[in-house]
Amino acid sequence: MLLSFSLMSVRVSCRTMRPKAFDQQQALQAAMLQFWESGYEGSSMQDLVKRMGISRQSLYDTYGNKRELFIQALRCYRHQVVEPRLRDLADPTRDPIKALREHLQGIINGWNDQIRGCLMVRTTLEMAPDDAAVAKLVAENTRQLRDALRAVVERGQASGVIDPSRSAEELAARLMALSAGLHVCCRLPDPDGASLPSVDSLIAGLRVH
Repeated sequence: MLLSFSLMSVRVSCRTMRPKAFDQQQALQAAMLQFWESGYEGSSMQDLVKRMGISRQSLYDTYGNKRELFIQALRCYRHQVVEPRLRDLADPTRDPIKALREHLQGIINGWNDQIRGCLMVRTTLEMAPDDAAVAKLVAENTRQLRDALRAVVERGQASGVIDPSRSAEELAARLMALSAGLHVCCRLPDPDGASLPSVDSLIAGLRVH
């Protein structure tokens, strides 16, 4: 009887110690939103476990430390937020001016209903200069955006709606700078939107006159 009770106690103890099961992808998405909203330095471990709905031990066991979780969150952001928009932007069946207008307007309106700005742009300012792995992810994201913008510009030049006398590479670089600037401006306390230019004024500089 004593042996039976002891075995039962061990089983109960093991069940108690077993980590609570959770949806790892859903928790990672929650971490992505936390970093997007508050940045790396602005997100404490307590903020993360609360947002993710898991214990600290589960976070460490599943994702590693805070930095490793952040890198996974950056990859998640690229896959779920950036890449779908770049595919839409670079769609060869779309009108190039309309595609660029919607891209820029999407930045102004916010790609997320609650969070403005871009996690990659925020990370560039906050971490990329000091972390090689983070810098690599940011550089890959920058290359993808530049390639998509150049493809749209080249389509516009081929169809005669964007000035063909200018370098597509130079125009893509200009659009990249505009995009990054808009992401930063969107996070400024500006309830009247006075710091944001109109999309039409930005697009006007590309058109054939």
